[in-house]
Amino acid sequence: MLIIVSVRRLDNDRIEIEVARPQHDSNPTHNYASEKEVRAVLSDFGISQEAIDFYLKLLAQMGTGEQLKFPPMDVSKHDLLSCGFRL
Repeated sequence: MLIIVSVRRLDNDRIEIEVARPQHDSNPTHNYASEKEVRAVLSDFGISQEAIDFYLKLLAQMGTGEQLKFPPMDVSKHDLLSCGFRL
């Protein structure tokens, strides 16, 4: 399934992951208390450790609520569901 994953830091210092399907209205989100949890989910989506490191480093330099989007990627429906994202 083609998806676009984005991350943003919330004002309560949690990190939100949003999953969107191009040209669909459903954009489920989950927020996580630790960067370790975020890394695990992004890794489960097949994102490389180098890309995760790069994006989370950029996210730390950005303001609260600013969103970073990963390039579109193909993630299986099973992987999305196992991480709690229903599309």
